[in-house]
Amino acid sequence: MKKIFILFVLSIFTLPLFSQVEEPVDNPGGGGFGAILLNFRSSDENFALYTGGGGGFVVKDFRIGAFFSGMAKSFTKNDSIVSSMKIGCTQGGLWFAYPFFKKHALHGLAEMKFSIGNTKVIDTNWQHHDKKVFWGFNPSLAIEYDISEVLKIAAGVEYQYSYFRKLPTLYSTDAFSSPGVFISVKLGTF
Repeated sequence: MKKIFILFVLSIFTLPLFSQVEEPVDNPGGGGFGAILLNFRSSDENFALYTGGGGGFVVKDFRIGAFFSGMAKSFTKNDSIVSSMKIGCTQGGLWFAYPFFKKHALHGLAEMKFSIGNTKVIDTNWQHHDKKVFWGFNPSLAIEYDISEVLKIAAGVEYQYSYFRKLPTLYSTDAFSSPGVFISVKLGTF
């Protein structure tokens, strides 16, 4: 699994080198965009839906921006340590993306997100326990479709890796490092 993950991350970083062969099309000067993000992942062996958004600017097809996302569906954790508590997670950070073969309506998209976030366990009185900070990165590959000049939709695969400096005691650190799929809708001048 480590070899596959390393190859995936390396491919994300080497794809922009290949992309420089293609001439920039349409808007070489730049523009801006806003996005709605939906991520579907596994957290602590449960389905987790993350919702969020972001935005940024476009410089010669390279997209630079910021994003935020949070777990929309907190799930109950029932075990011998934690009884009837919910796990929550929020994060935000920098967002980099580059489209491939942009002259086609359906084209590839490579993205990398670097984030800082926090996780917590919430009891029935809404008290937060075992609140921890993590650093994360999220490489992803997607297929993007241009619905119009200002509206795009993308769907792809990703891997969220989370590094905790201080380990949580009520849940495992692996609960927040997992593969997933995502859908994003972007509106702006590309």
